[in-house]
Amino acid sequence: MFAQFFGAFLLNNKLVSPETLAQAIDDKKNTRMRLGVLAINAGLMTAEQVEHVNVAQQSIDKRFGDLCVDFGYLTNSDVDRLLSEQPTDYLLLGQTLVNNGTLTNSQFEQAITAYKDQYQLSDDDISSNQNDKLSAIVKDFFHFNTAENARIYTDYVTLLFKSFIRFIGDDFTPMESSVANEAEAQYIVCQKIHGKYTAELAIACPKEEYISFAERFAKEDFMEVDEYVNEVVGEFLNVNNGLFVVNESNQSGIELSLEPQHYVHDGKVKFEHQAFCIPVAFAFGEVEFYISVV
Repeated sequence: MFAQFFGAFLLNNKLVSPETLAQAIDDKKNTRMRLGVLAINAGLMTAEQVEHVNVAQQSIDKRFGDLCVDFGYLTNSDVDRLLSEQPTDYLLLGQTLVNNGTLTNSQFEQAITAYKDQYQLSDDDISSNQNDKLSAIVKDFFHFNTAENARIYTDYVTLLFKSFIRFIGDDFTPMESSVANEAEAQYIVCQKIHGKYTAELAIACPKEEYISFAERFAKEDFMEVDEYVNEVVGEFLNVNNGLFVVNESNQSGIELSLEPQHYVHDGKVKFEHQAFCIPVAFAFGEVEFYISVV
């Protein structure tokens, strides 16, 4: 999830447009990491030094890593270590944006430094997908710290994003949240959780995004919205919410139960209490997720 929030960081700081970010997210699966970006991320080289080596390569027939060693920017062991490490998704996204000219090496250096500083991230945190760091980013990004049930909102949305990656795909960017009293869309799926507290959850989006979401989850192609498509989207919500209920029981000793899903077409759903609306931009379009906890 660090790549998704790095994309959101770039977007919110107007370093990329929604269109260029969406294209880079799609292109990164074919991106090959370059030593320069790896060295910048590791803090072993500056963007200026990387550019120096890039210019030198135009007149000196040597590999990038060999020139870095010649200039004293890296040691041979540095080069070997950087090239042997598995690149993380956020680095692949950064490399793609550098490759297509959206970011310069200098802009990437400034952006990745600011991103890590803002969320107090280390490379170890990112490479090992530290849950506490992920939760901290979710809580801060969506301003859940101001909510009465901040822990529940944070845990639920962290799990929701993991479910996206597991069942829908990692080609998404979280957008700024807002507070809403109701959801209005062409298609809405709702479900309630009851127990020590009550949570209202919903997915809302237009027809094409609804179908695309269902296709991703079911791994089937659909032409129109029918009862089966509704059931597919509803099952995603049910699976995620079921995992959340199990986690609450195992980790917090809180017993909860799920109500059956409820479907609305071309209408509104009013929440009993204010909900957080969390828009998520997938490659196929934007889907809104709602959560209210009391």
